[in-house]
Order: sequence, then C-alpha cells, then structure tokens
Amino acid sequence: MAESNKPDPESPSNDERVEELAKELAERLRAMPNRQELTDYAVSILKESSENAGQSEQAAAMIERAARNDPFNPIAFAIPLLVIGAVLCATGILAGVGLGVIGIALLMVVWGLIVAFFGRFRQQG
Repeated sequence: MAESNKPDPESPSNDERVEELAKELAERLRAMPNRQELTDYAVSILKESSENAGQSEQAAAMIERAARNDPFNPIAFAIPLLVIGAVLCATGILAGVGLGVIGIALLMVVWGLIVAFFGRFRQQG
C-alpha cells in the first residue's frame, strides 16, 4: 500500500473525511452567485473521477490476467462448430461440408483437451 493511502490511527475514517469535504464544498458553493452551474460541474467532475478510477482498476485486472498467460482453449469455439456441422449434415445437400466442419470441431476439442491437461500439469509443477 502506498504511504499516502495507509490509514493513520489519529486521522478520521474515510467516511468522515468524505463527509467533511462534501460539507466544505457545499458551504463554498452556497456562497457563490452561480452555484447551480458550479454544483453541476462539481458533480460531473466527481462522476468522471469515479469512472476513471473504475477503468484503471479494470485495466490493472486485465494486465494481471494477461501476465498469468492463460492458454487459449478452443473447446468453446468447437461447440458452435459442431452444431453448425450437424445442421449442414441435416440438410442433406451440404453433408460433405458439414462433415468437414464436424471434423475440424473434433480436432479443436482434442486440442482443447490437450491444452487443458498440459496447462493444469504445468501449473502443478
């Protein structure tokens, strides 16, 4: 944890600090002549800040997942190919193409099982 983010036992909690800041902002906005515009502006800045924080957290999570280097498993892609191949075979006219698609899907299932087995083996070792 960064030094500035570590809680200090003598400092108020985050909830209290946010409440204090909100009250201070409200007091300052009440004293200004165009307070409605400035209030809307302050709210939009807070929303934007919150959205940016969420995006940076998502980016960090994606980088962490990519760093783990999870192998691609083609079984999820093979399932729709099996369905497409079955439909093509059922038409009768495109049975040859359907059998070819089913063959490719079966190869992808075998490949996916190999990737899953060796991926698990590599993680244990």
